[in-house]
Parts: sequence; C-alpha cells; structure tokens
Amino acid sequence: MIDALAPTPGGALLVVSVLLAVVGHVATSWAERRATPGRIDSEGSSGEYRSESPAVVNLLTNDATVTAAGMRATVVDLAARGWLRILPPVTDDEVSRIRPASGGYDGDALLPHERLVLQHILARFTTDQAIPARHLAVDVHGSWWRRYRNLVRAEARRAGLVSRRWTPVLLAGPVAAALLGLMAWNASRDDGTDVAVVDSLERRLISLAVLVALLVLVYRIVRHLVADDVTHTPDGIAATSRWLSVRSRLVAGGFSQMAASSVEVGDRRLAYASAMCLAQGARVELPLAREDHRRAWSAVGGSPRLVRVRYPWRPVYGTNPISALVGGLLAAFLGLRGRRFFADVARQDAWESLYDRFADQDWLIRAIATGAAALMFVPILLGLWAAFAGAADMFNTVERTGVVVRARRPAEVTPLPRSLVRRLEGDRYSLYVAVDDGSSDTITAWRATERTAMPQGADAIVRATPVLGHIRRASPIGHVLQD
Repeated sequence: MIDALAPTPGGALLVVSVLLAVVGHVATSWAERRATPGRIDSEGSSGEYRSESPAVVNLLTNDATVTAAGMRATVVDLAARGWLRILPPVTDDEVSRIRPASGGYDGDALLPHERLVLQHILARFTTDQAIPARHLAVDVHGSWWRRYRNLVRAEARRAGLVSRRWTPVLLAGPVAAALLGLMAWNASRDDGTDVAVVDSLERRLISLAVLVALLVLVYRIVRHLVADDVTHTPDGIAATSRWLSVRSRLVAGGFSQMAASSVEVGDRRLAYASAMCLAQGARVELPLAREDHRRAWSAVGGSPRLVRVRYPWRPVYGTNPISALVGGLLAAFLGLRGRRFFADVARQDAWESLYDRFADQDWLIRAIATGAAALMFVPILLGLWAAFAGAADMFNTVERTGVVVRARRPAEVTPLPRSLVRRLEGDRYSLYVAVDDGSSDTITAWRATERTAMPQGADAIVRATPVLGHIRRASPIGHVLQD
C-alpha cells in the first residue's frame, strides 16, 4: 500500500478516475432507486383473503422486506390455528403469556418458517408454566432472524410473488465504472515528476480519497451482489394490492387495538392485521422484536401508507447552526495554520534547532511533520463543511406538523459500530425524530436534544434546519412550550 502511494500522482488519468468514481456512485444510487419496490395502491374493493401466510403478507406489504411484525403475526397465526395458546397478562403491567396447545392439528401442515417459530417457542417451554412473551424475544440482527427471513423469502419465491431485486443489467454500469476507475487510478500513480511529499500533499490526498471512493463503490456493488433482497413480481403486485384492500377492511373492523390474547381458534384475521403493522394491541402484548427502524405505517393524509425513514450521518448533523459556523471557521483556521507550520517544519524552514539537536534523525522529523501536515486537512475540510452548513441554516427553517413515526437513539440506527457511536456521543442526549406531515413517502429524521425530543406517536409541530437537521423547537399539538 505504501509503495502504491509513493509515486507522485497526477495527470489527466487522475481526473478520469475522479470522474469515474463520481459516475459509479451516481449510477449505483440510480440503480438502488430503480430496484427499490414502488408504491402499490389498494385495488379499492373489499378484497378477499388469499392463501399466503401472514409472514409472506408482511413481506409483500412492507417494501418486500420482512419486519418484526412478520414474526409476531406468525405467533398469532399459530395460536389461531391451534398450535399455541396466548394467555392474557396476569397483571396490568405484564405482557401476554404463551404455551403450546394440547389439541390436535389434523390436516394442518406448517411451512418451514412457521415450524422454525414453533420450535423456537417449544425450546423455551421447560416447565408447565406459560412463558412470558418477553422471554421469546430474539435479536433481529442475529442468525436466527436471518434464517427466518430467508425462509419467508423462499416461500414467497415458490409462490411466484417475489424475485431477486438485483439483476446484472442494473449493476453493469457501476461495475464498469469501478473497474475502469481503478485502472485509471493505478495508471495515474506517477505523472513523471519527482516532487517532495510535503509539496504534493494535496494531489496525494486527492488520489487517496479517489481510491477510498472507488473501494467504497466496490463494497456497495459486492453488498448488492451477495444480498438476497427481493422485489415484487407482477403476481406479487396484484397480491399486495389485494392485501392492502384487506387491510383497509381490517381497519374498519377495529383490529388496531385488539389484544393478542383475544384471538380465537380458527380466526386468522388478527394475524393478518399484525402482519400489516395494524394490530397495535398485539404489538404491546407480544414484544417479540423491535419494529423496523426505516419503515413505518402512517395514516397522515387520510389513508394509511408506508413511509421510508432516513437517518443522515453526515458530519456535524444535528448541531446548532451558530455553533457549526463558529466552530467550523475556527477549526478551518487552526487547520490551515497547522498545515502551514508543519509543512515548514518538513522543509526545515521552522524548528531548525530541532534538526540541529537530532541531526541523525532528520528523516524521522520530516516524516512526522509531513504526516501532521496531512492530518491538518481533516479539520480544514470538516471546518469548511460545518461553516458552510451553519451559514446555510442560520436563517433557514423547515416546519412540519404531523405525527412522530419514529424516535431512535443514534446507536440504534448507526452504520458504524455501536460501541464507537456510544463513545462519541458520551453523556450527550441525542434523538433522531422523524415527523410525517403527509407531504412525502420518504422522511428525513432530524436530531433532537433533551429539550426538543418528542416521543414516538405524538402529534407535534417541529421546526428544524434543512441541512444540519437541528431541531430548533418542538411542541405537542395543543400545547405551547415557553422558552
């Protein structure tokens, strides 16, 4: 790696590699939007029940994604078919209890994912006492969940309702851009000039940034190639439309607040309501897994719809614009001064006495000073970005009036290791708040402090900055918060 970065990069091929990296990422983003399942509308009629299992219905009606509601619906469905019994809580503050049923199951065969859930419950039934539902909770990021999700996808494939989301045609452009970009970058490593490292830091850092961007592009492509993501087939679109009409009928039937312990043998309607994220009573009584962070059902706008939630992780997101502007300018200024100082040290134009005292280690002093000068670009770039974002948001505010569909701590939705995020956050309280006002099917969550945090499900008026996502003010509808 060091030998690959040793020559002085530059020339037209470096520019070509930059352009190919940009084209590759843009093409991959376009392919991701193209591969994302489109919105499917209800067919508008009352809709008849189909033969799909509740877990498959959960997959169809939630962007071709299996969510925690799919497992909950499977448990409720097993109780409706006589395989399990869901008992009411013993006290008001306890969840439901579950135990295997003692009746017969003649003529009813379990699908592989249903058998997996039943075995998961039976493995924990070691006494004659019913099991509290909280003891059955599984980690949605664990191997058990991945196995369950893959079994549900396989069942939907066998029925012809879904197919593989990523095809060679969609990824052909990004693959070509990545390969050509890596070839152009490799050819640009030496432009034929011999320049000291300290005098070519900018070009070297640009070259390194391009290499990182190309490797990230390769990672994005490989991740899509190995993923088993699915999308709807024409038959799946028709089935989803039918199930959405069934969902409307279940809403009218009052299944939203129905408890899981009230399910009757032979009545599978509550299981389908839970699969389509409708049965909130079942969700409270059966806390088997955390609901999906990035998908939520919302009734804002008059009709229920599925919305997608984004949690931005760009630098200084959630910071007050004034703090971002002042801190960014200060960081950029100190970075520029530090970069000039360490560059002078590397050229022996500063700290000459240090070279005189350690004449035999002059190479080490130059190397350390050159590395420090390169590191100064981090506060320079971050400071410039923070100053720009703070200036853009200084007098700019966006207001949403709607429902808080998701409220998440940063460690719950981070793409980084959770332990690292907890260390970075420290004792500072921060919360992602996603407010749906009915204007879009994709919601960008904003960062709230302890003063502006709102609970999930609350009706609220939230004012925030568009670039930094800093919530200036938030209040429940019907209340006025005094400063």
